[in-house]
Amino acid sequence: MPPAPFIGIIIGALAGGTCFVVFGLMRAVHTGGFSTVLVLSKLKGRPIEQSPFVRMMVAAGAMLSIVLGIVMAMVLGGIVGGVIEYALTKMTWN
Repeated sequence: MPPAPFIGIIIGALAGGTCFVVFGLMRAVHTGGFSTVLVLSKLKGRPIEQSPFVRMMVAAGAMLSIVLGIVMAMVLGGIVGGVIEYALTKMTWN
């Protein structure tokens, strides 16, 4: 009997999310915050000052970077898991 459908995609997505949390979380926070500071300084035309607005924007940029990073890791993990599941199913059930 073949395995349940889409189990490889689910396992791949979980593996991708776990790998992101282990290896990519700190990088995403740093990259999101730093890129927000760069965008704000380019929009203002000079170096930015510390203010509550700037701090909120840096936090929002970091959170956005985390969300986008984990979505990307889960989607890529799901695709890889689906491909592996398809290959294993074709090899073992035919």
